[in-house]
Amino acid sequence: MHEPASAQSAGPPTGRLSCTVGSNFNAIAKAQRPTECRFRPRRGPVQHYTGIVRSFSLGLGPVRTATMVWRVYGPYARAPLGALSGPYKSGNAAAPSTPSNALSGGRDNEATLLPLPLQGNRGLNIAIGVTALELTLVPPGRRR
Repeated sequence: MHEPASAQSAGPPTGRLSCTVGSNFNAIAKAQRPTECRFRPRRGPVQHYTGIVRSFSLGLGPVRTATMVWRVYGPYARAPLGALSGPYKSGNAAAPSTPSNALSGGRDNEATLLPLPLQGNRGLNIAIGVTALELTLVPPGRRR
């Protein structure tokens, strides 16, 4: 049995997950439409996922420039293909030291996603308001 993901977020990050968000994020969140995501592990090739925001806690007006970017923590030095697949939720009672805006889940509940602060005029990181997310691996060679 594996430790909960949030217990492993104290070590170095294993990579970065970023999801493409157009100017119509409200429609993506409300209609639960998939968005394209890229996981860039510290070791290994980039992995592509589709992400569906299942729950969002912030009320946003029109958003001109937005993105969803998380630092990824997990128990692996080299992330296996599909390691991030699965549902994620915020609020892990088993590990109260985890920040409230972190998401825990993935394969065997091994991953923690922690929103990154954005600097400059790169827009708003709306990942801070995501409270439930589902990621599905896009097999290599099957990208659109």
